[in-house]
Amino acid sequence: MSRVEFTNKSTRFIQEIISVGEIVILDYVKRSDEEQNRLFKAKLSKCDGYIKISAHQRGTAVDLYFLKGNQIDMNKEKYEKWHSIWEIKYSGKPILDWDLPHFE
Repeated sequence: MSRVEFTNKSTRFIQEIISVGEIVILDYVKRSDEEQNRLFKAKLSKCDGYIKISAHQRGTAVDLYFLKGNQIDMNKEKYEKWHSIWEIKYSGKPILDWDLPHFE
């Protein structure tokens, strides 16, 4: 998926999430090589940013966090539901069990 196509699809997807009353925040829409490498060294990513490039570096991934009150809600079933919609309706990639907020 191109960066422009990803931007269009993810924007429509987020609007759909909001339209049903979910509160969602964006994180890590675009990463530098250095930031990606820092996350790799902290064991928060499997991509080192130099040899193995992350979709975040290409601008074709976003991390979405759902809020419940003012706390982040890491409810796996909620993420599975929204990943399913992302995959089927918006041609996104499947859920990563180790990184639920990642939408690519």
